[in-house]
Amino acid sequence: MDGRARLLTRSCTTGWGDWIHGELWLLPSSLVRRRLGFAATLANRKGPTVVVPLPETDVTAAATARILAEHRTNKVIPLAGIASAHLRHGITADRLTLRMHDETQHKLLWLPTDPAYAVLAQVLTSWLR
Repeated sequence: MDGRARLLTRSCTTGWGDWIHGELWLLPSSLVRRRLGFAATLANRKGPTVVVPLPETDVTAAATARILAEHRTNKVIPLAGIASAHLRHGITADRLTLRMHDETQHKLLWLPTDPAYAVLAQVLTSWLR
């Protein structure tokens, strides 16, 4: 799971009941959502929260394991586990719904002012329905 990660947004939530923003990183083999905090949520409220070119960093498997353990809303979603994806561009939020091979589902939302939608539309082409 090591690899170069691109930061797609700092406004990612895990559903309409989760109002605290987080970072959404795209790695070569996974999507990683890392919760930020209330202060970051307030700072990000209008967006955009990232600039182009997108910030990049190297990420190790140990780092993603730590992120997953930090908070219950953090996620490490393996791309190989995706059965189907639905990507929607909205006025107040963009949304990605993933159905996994094991029948679990993940929902991620972010501000439409961030470039996450365009990047994910290219990366998830084979899974989009």
